[in-house]
Amino acid sequence: MTASPVPRVWLLIDDRPGHRTQVEGLARMMGWPAEDRILSFNFLNYIPNPILGGSLLSLRRISADSLRPPFPDVVIGMGRRVIPVARWIKRQSGGRSRIVTLGRKAGGASRTSDLYVSCSHFGSFPGPRLFELAVPPTKVDAASLAAARNARPDPLDGLRHPRFLLLVGGPTAQHGFTADFAWQMADLVVRSVESLGGELAIVTSRRTPADAIAAMRDAAPAAHFHEWERARVDNPYLSYLAAADALVVTGESESMLAEGVATGLPLTIFPLQPKPAGPKARLIAAMHRTAVERGLRADVCRSFFDRGWLAPPRDLDRLHRAMVDHGLARLFESAVSLDTPARNPDLDRLKQRIGELLDQAS
Repeated sequence: MTASPVPRVWLLIDDRPGHRTQVEGLARMMGWPAEDRILSFNFLNYIPNPILGGSLLSLRRISADSLRPPFPDVVIGMGRRVIPVARWIKRQSGGRSRIVTLGRKAGGASRTSDLYVSCSHFGSFPGPRLFELAVPPTKVDAASLAAARNARPDPLDGLRHPRFLLLVGGPTAQHGFTADFAWQMADLVVRSVESLGGELAIVTSRRTPADAIAAMRDAAPAAHFHEWERARVDNPYLSYLAAADALVVTGESESMLAEGVATGLPLTIFPLQPKPAGPKARLIAAMHRTAVERGLRADVCRSFFDRGWLAPPRDLDRLHRAMVDHGLARLFESAVSLDTPARNPDLDRLKQRIGELLDQAS
């Protein structure tokens, strides 16, 4: 690869907002201008990556046609579905393009990527191409918050300081979020905020159920509410982050937790209720436990993860512990936090590692 002070960068963007913010955040952290390549997938995207190899078979024609030379120096993508596309791009570039992938489901990324950025709670297996950090990158940073602060009026104007912002996600495959739980959460948080002399604002997401929103309104009638709207183009989310004095974030959303850390504000994690694991999840967890051992059974189990047939189980309790251990957040026990968090050193280390990767390719 010819050395270049500013590499040509493609971002492989799928339809998941959490993926987009991490991919864009990584490029933003590096200070790189980047070109989006929007990926729209056909039904073949359900085929396991070891079968797809490095190909565009899983892409719709309009997306495949956008992948034309000159090919980039760096490809950044997140998730299982981008891996075959990134491998195809690298092959078309004659091996010149460097692949940087993120995400638990980037199956086999430690074998097929030049750098695999993984969070420690994913339980990825050690390797020379693996880089682990506590929380993922995000496009939220001081500059984006300052821009949001200047772009519109303060959405929390009139609220008494300290102004707490409760960011609410919703149910997932691993977590429930009932109306009763939502009521209890809002009641506990608003009581704690009021005991500190502050006021509360609640911002919901696309995953927040309508009955949970109604329950929170009932539990915290004086709170400022902003409900996510599918049809709304101008999302004021960053303006809310920029206006808050402290944050409370539901614990199932890695992206919202990472965005909370990026603000540098006091951060409290409010975990959601875990669901009982199903048969498939229990089997994968058992295989993962075996894979970290030694011997033939361990080697066989590990091969399923290394080759991209299976993704390791997510352990959000481990994520929360890591955030607490690093001084980035506190868990909600009986009160919200106003403690100043520690600075997150992971992104500086990641920036250095990516710079080394490009230097090696020069």
